[in-house]
Amino acid sequence: MNQDRILTLKGKILAGDVIKLTLFDGKFTTAFRILSFTIAPEDILDSETASMKMMTQDETHAVDWNWDLNTEVGWATWSRNTHVVGGYSRVDKEALIVEDLFLDCSADTGEGINYLIELEKVNISDWQGALAIVRNSAQNV
Repeated sequence: MNQDRILTLKGKILAGDVIKLTLFDGKFTTAFRILSFTIAPEDILDSETASMKMMTQDETHAVDWNWDLNTEVGWATWSRNTHVVGGYSRVDKEALIVEDLFLDCSADTGEGINYLIELEKVNISDWQGALAIVRNSAQNV
């Protein structure tokens, strides 16, 4: 893996929000493959439980995960209680993101949740780009 092809996106999102991360460079021959997705609350000493999902379409906030949808491409949780500290993360490693990513965050109202996403930039053909866009728009292909 070539390091100059790795893109790291990091930031913070408030619980209940959906934000857009723009990846589209105007070419349908550039795509991104998700390598990792990690979340953690702002205050890691708080007994916070949080979850976040990555989507390829802008949707209204929802706390559920639906792995049957092509538009959901990454999922992560964070929990801290008296017995467990840590998280869970899963990404669709076959997904090729040509346009944008959207993050949907669930946690206590007003809580800030940090995210860190690592993507690999890949060159694809025009037809692969068209196929990825169709798949990312919720159509099964």
